[in-house]
Amino acid sequence: MMCTGATRVCLFVLNWVSAMDYGTFFFANIVSVTVYTACVSLLAWYNRRVIGMAWFAGALVVGLVKLILQGLEGKVPPVLSGMLANELYLVSFVMQMMGLRWFVHREPLRHKWPFVALGLALATYTALFLFRIPYGGNVINVPNITVCCASAWILLKYGHLPVSRISALIVVAEGAVMSYRAWLTNLRYTRPWETVHAETDPRWLYSLAAMTFLATCMVMCYLWHLVTELDKELAEQARTDPLTGALNRRAMEEAALRETARSIRHGHPLCMIVADVDHFKNLNDSHGHAAGDCALQALVRQAKAMLRGNDLLARTGGEEFTILLPDTAASSGVVTAERLRQAIEALEVPFEDRPIRFTISAGVAQFDPSQGDWENMMRRADSAMYDAKEHGRNVVSPRAARPQPAQTDQTYII
Repeated sequence: MMCTGATRVCLFVLNWVSAMDYGTFFFANIVSVTVYTACVSLLAWYNRRVIGMAWFAGALVVGLVKLILQGLEGKVPPVLSGMLANELYLVSFVMQMMGLRWFVHREPLRHKWPFVALGLALATYTALFLFRIPYGGNVINVPNITVCCASAWILLKYGHLPVSRISALIVVAEGAVMSYRAWLTNLRYTRPWETVHAETDPRWLYSLAAMTFLATCMVMCYLWHLVTELDKELAEQARTDPLTGALNRRAMEEAALRETARSIRHGHPLCMIVADVDHFKNLNDSHGHAAGDCALQALVRQAKAMLRGNDLLARTGGEEFTILLPDTAASSGVVTAERLRQAIEALEVPFEDRPIRFTISAGVAQFDPSQGDWENMMRRADSAMYDAKEHGRNVVSPRAARPQPAQTDQTYII
């Protein structure tokens, strides 16, 4: 029954398409694509930091111009409705590929040869079309199919979300329909400047309808990609301190729970540094709160430049920061904290007419499962930090330099 129903739906659609006038089909298609283009362009404008949407908007604008020229076939010179339309089609698919690539693989292209190849293909197709050489359409059809395959490969290799998989499926389907149209062109329309006669070919019209349907599905994926990106940004904002860009306390708690569980499971060491800016109130009173903000931002920049990729830095108080060091014993954590202390001491932060200088005090503690959870480790590191302040600030306590080997509560002062 389901197959019979689906068959009837397909037959209805095919009969509707075949009954539709070629010009009416393109008019309806142009109207819908104009709406898609306007919507995506507005979204791209209001989300300019999302570079992929700019590529998508550009692809739709180019595709709309192509569609208008193609709809005017027989009413304008073939150079416009045939040659230029086909070239714009290839350009729009390249722009779509760049947009998809941005969403799943943010790194810029390392090589320029794809754009060189695109330019050569367009130049070659132009020459073949103008000189009326048969089978010249292959020069534009093959790159189109290649771009679809490349887009699917990029999505499957770098994309791990459902939207990437669905987008890959759609571009593969587009490549399949393009392959069919390329075969049809070589079979019936070897001279691309005479495809105006394809208006009465139902196979030509059906394949155009299929591409229209797939293009509509692709626009839905554009919006899906944007929603996914905005969700990621919101999640990141919920985990990040807005002033410094470091993690916030909640994010650090989540990371600490995860890392302590991993430390217990694999027996790897884990330690934490708690650092606090010395005389921060005096800094604010002397230079203003803007100076204090600059100092905190400079501290985070310096710390991020010195930490490893898997280390975690969070702002857990007004001028207090916590650094979680996975796979690191307390002795190594002391070295890291000392390097950071020295770097901050030597740092000059530009601010208005004179630079700002400040120091930090820090405490280090290693996770010990026998003494409790990560909060116990944080309390010990925090206590060590306050001891460091009591011992003169911006100094390394002698107790940190000579830890006792038999000591289970590995707490150090910096």
